[in-house]
Amino acid sequence: MIPPPNPFALAPGRPPALTAPIVQHQVGSRSPGGYTHSHNASYGGSTASPSTASGSFYDPHANDPPNFTSSGISPSQISSASLNAQKRAYRQRRKDPSCDACRERKVKCDATETSSCSECSSRNTKCQFTKETNRRMSSIKQVQDLQSQLMEARNEIHHLRSMLPDHNAMDIDRGTTDIDRPSHAASPSQKLLPPILNNFDHVRRNIHTHSRGVFGIPPLYRPTSSSASVISEYPDMPSRAAFARHSHNYLDTLHDAFPVVHWPTFQHEVDEVYTARSFRGMSSGWVGLFFAVMACGSLGTASILPDSPQALADGRTYIDSSIGCLTPLPEALTYFHAQAALLISIFSAESNLKSAGSIWLASAVRIAQELGLNFEGGSLPVVEEETRRRLWWSIYTWDRTLSIELGRPMLIDDNDCEVTLPLSVEDRYIQPQGIIRHPASPSSHTGLATAIPVARCLHQLQNTLRSGCISHHVIRSYDERFDQILNSWPESYKPQGDGHLDPSVLSTVLFLQAARFHLYRHNMSLICPSIDRSEAVTRCSQVALDTDRYILRSRQAPAAAQEIDKSWKTRVTQRVSNWMCLHLWRCMLVLCFHARYDSALGLLSLSSAIGNQRKINIACGKHLLFFLERLTERTRSGNGSRHLLENDEEMLAYVSGDMQGSIEHSWVWAGMEPGSISATAHPSPNSINGTMHGANDESSESKFLPIRPGIGPSENGAGEWDGWAKIESLMRHLKEEQRLGLGQQSAYYPPPHNPLKRLQLALDRPAQAPSAAGPTPSNGSVGASRMSIANII
Repeated sequence: MIPPPNPFALAPGRPPALTAPIVQHQVGSRSPGGYTHSHNASYGGSTASPSTASGSFYDPHANDPPNFTSSGISPSQISSASLNAQKRAYRQRRKDPSCDACRERKVKCDATETSSCSECSSRNTKCQFTKETNRRMSSIKQVQDLQSQLMEARNEIHHLRSMLPDHNAMDIDRGTTDIDRPSHAASPSQKLLPPILNNFDHVRRNIHTHSRGVFGIPPLYRPTSSSASVISEYPDMPSRAAFARHSHNYLDTLHDAFPVVHWPTFQHEVDEVYTARSFRGMSSGWVGLFFAVMACGSLGTASILPDSPQALADGRTYIDSSIGCLTPLPEALTYFHAQAALLISIFSAESNLKSAGSIWLASAVRIAQELGLNFEGGSLPVVEEETRRRLWWSIYTWDRTLSIELGRPMLIDDNDCEVTLPLSVEDRYIQPQGIIRHPASPSSHTGLATAIPVARCLHQLQNTLRSGCISHHVIRSYDERFDQILNSWPESYKPQGDGHLDPSVLSTVLFLQAARFHLYRHNMSLICPSIDRSEAVTRCSQVALDTDRYILRSRQAPAAAQEIDKSWKTRVTQRVSNWMCLHLWRCMLVLCFHARYDSALGLLSLSSAIGNQRKINIACGKHLLFFLERLTERTRSGNGSRHLLENDEEMLAYVSGDMQGSIEHSWVWAGMEPGSISATAHPSPNSINGTMHGANDESSESKFLPIRPGIGPSENGAGEWDGWAKIESLMRHLKEEQRLGLGQQSAYYPPPHNPLKRLQLALDRPAQAPSAAGPTPSNGSVGASRMSIANII
């Protein structure tokens, strides 16, 4: 009679540790687990912990209940088999090694793979296996610790996912992120395509004819519109010299970062227009694109002629003409409408018209999606296909850049982006017959192709910034991703590099540093523990130091010093943008906060070189001067040490900068009634504006909210401002005080709640002299005896 199968026998594919305790008196028998001796055949391959008989560590299905009904096992057989298993487990446990503590005390160890031994538990010590003879147990414990850490990480990731609108936005537990999915952009051909239907033209014609007014043909298969939208009254053509000047500046400043037009084709069309001396025959979209290019070129003209307001006035005129040609938008949209909408958004944002820039960006995204730029398919000419890709990725990158700076939701979802990355070649190499670049010519590491990997990090970064406090392992995962991007760039692009750095590269490398700063700065919030706030400021200070290294290296050159300085100022301001001005301002705040004035002075050299080329740069300078005033008061009162400043909520609010302009990340406005800022605002910002030339044209919002710079009208900061020398003097004065002894209390004691009285008295002292006999002369006499900072310097 054949005995029934043993329910504890080894199942196919399971480790030998799960076999039943069969006693075989065969010397030198070999089991599946390895070479064994008698009385130990079924445990020869076991390397488990004291409860190896269970085998649960190696097989996740070992704890599944066996199916007794299907195998026909009697209860007596089950009881005998269970008794044998218990005996075998006891014998196995006796032969297993002991933990370090039990081994030293020479006592019995009853540790299991899931719990510590009773001896270690009673003594409140760690139960570990690290002796030379206990290598098996030590490795098991290490794996168990790693499993527990992995489980904790997965639980935290699950918690973070629950706070995101899209649960697929964060895949750290799988070792990848959205930005690690190049298949969306690199290989759209991997998508399963429908079969090609032959002799189906009549069906297509019928659908096209009878679906009018209901739905349209997909954008990739729409016929080219024969009737282009025309303008009833064309705007005046600018002179050929004006186009040559502005187009040259456009190519030098913006085209490398946002190559939205194929320049040889556009230049050929412009030549035809100037030959005909009229816009007749050109579509309204093309005319709007023409004036948008002229407007963006005027931004670069301001860097060459910073003292000439004519460039800015011309830019506003050009942008008004472009908007007039585009609106109202026709039903048959073209590439020209998407290109012009993007350039209008860039010009508006760089002119500090943030709302207009955001709205025109949304228009550009929707126009691009209507045109199907976020998909690829069909057979297109080489020039048109590459232009589509460059236009789409330019809109994508600008959406990421503007949204992360303004704190707005991003408009493009990565899952809806199935477009091949653009080629890193110049426009002249893209010809109708194909790409004619020689294979030996090197690829460019600037511009759009280099910025796309950083831009693809920003969507996930924005979702992470919505959490309360970012944990250390999430920060490490982002650091690893940023390091991967740095390693894909040339060696000279790394912060640790040495030698000259081309000033045209600054916009590329600082884009990554700005993303790092946004990540680290988030934990400055008061909802985070104090140690996390301190680490956040330290990390931001490290980003600022790396930024200073880049700027110092960009000033190195083998030529004469005077020529270097002039060439450096010209080249570095050609590619400047609003986000770069904001990044320099944020870095100077944290550097001064940590008393690193040498590096702050290095960044100040670039901000002062930019000057009034960007309106937001002037507003940042005014806020920085205000911050240095407050920092000087803390230093002179003996409260300027690093520890005291990091626990000073007021100074943390100032150094956090534009975080206080975000609904999600600000904390100073909590508990305030909406609209009450004008009634309760302190008059000190007006005093600051009164001490600076060209500050009279500030808007009411910028006067009362100095922490939110550059949100006023287009005239905000347009006038010349001479505050950069004051900022430099304050930094050097604070540096000298730090050298003499930081935190030493001087004879100067500032008023606790009227920090700008010194500046008011310094300016209004002649006007206040006749009213010295007023009813409250005590405050005036005390304030008049103090020296202003300008007099001290």
